[in-house]
Amino acid sequence: MVLTALFTIHFSLFTSPAGAQTQKGIASYYGKRATGRKTSSGERLHHDSLTCAHRTHPFGTWLKVVNPHNGQQVVVKVNDRGPFGRGRIIDLSWSAARQLGILRRGIANVEVTVYDPLTEGPPPPADSIPPVQY
Repeated sequence: MVLTALFTIHFSLFTSPAGAQTQKGIASYYGKRATGRKTSSGERLHHDSLTCAHRTHPFGTWLKVVNPHNGQQVVVKVNDRGPFGRGRIIDLSWSAARQLGILRRGIANVEVTVYDPLTEGPPPPADSIPPVQY
């Protein structure tokens, strides 16, 4: 009985659509001074890009982040690991935080879901910003 329940829970966690799970928690963002820093994926961070850091989603995964307080939303690409601050679930680029309206406070409660381009259309171009020269 217990083994069946554990198998059912384990099986349902890994077979449910990725977009069906919503993660709720606190978002923060990288300041403009972080521009040029190398991310965990090897890409350079740019404050105008629509990117983020997430602890578990693979690099290149598109995530839809919604600020339930004001209804604003943004689609970002995972290119870094983190955040490592207690209670935080995602670190956003400065531009993504601006679109969500969280620059003034610095943090906000958000809802994060996987963005599926097959059902929701192609995500906005996150790499449309020219690369920073060093």
